[in-house]
Amino acid sequence: MTAAVIDWETVYKEYDPKVRAYIQSRVGNPEDIKDLCSEVFLEVMRQRERFSGEPKALSSWIFVITKRTVARFYRSYRPSDEIPGDMADDTDIEQQTLDAETLEQLADALEQLDGRLRDIITLHYYSEKTLTEIAAAMGMSYRSITILHKKALDRLRKLIG
Repeated sequence: MTAAVIDWETVYKEYDPKVRAYIQSRVGNPEDIKDLCSEVFLEVMRQRERFSGEPKALSSWIFVITKRTVARFYRSYRPSDEIPGDMADDTDIEQQTLDAETLEQLADALEQLDGRLRDIITLHYYSEKTLTEIAAAMGMSYRSITILHKKALDRLRKLIG
């Protein structure tokens, strides 16, 4: 799929809350959060012609841009602040980015999961919700969610091989 086929306005509307939540979990100042969200989507628009992946890989691509933007924020704009622990090891984020083939495999594997399992994985790993929060949102017990989470991970491992 080419960049021209993707409705970028819809992409913005869908991913803005997710990008904002990720940034907010790492940056406290509301003004910085707004600025960083803007930077992420400006970068998405600058690079949209380079994005030739499947729509399924779009979320991973946007997440990489978001993570890189936050890391750059800590390295450049806030040199006296300590970089959050989950970002400190990212000396070269580009090198740690999953290649397109792996992203495609993961997206295909997620598509093969039933809706409930896919929702649990997406909420937990992309939206960064705890299993307790997911259980409450889905009206299920925590124990049921943990069992389904493990089942989803096992299926993904088998599908990706």
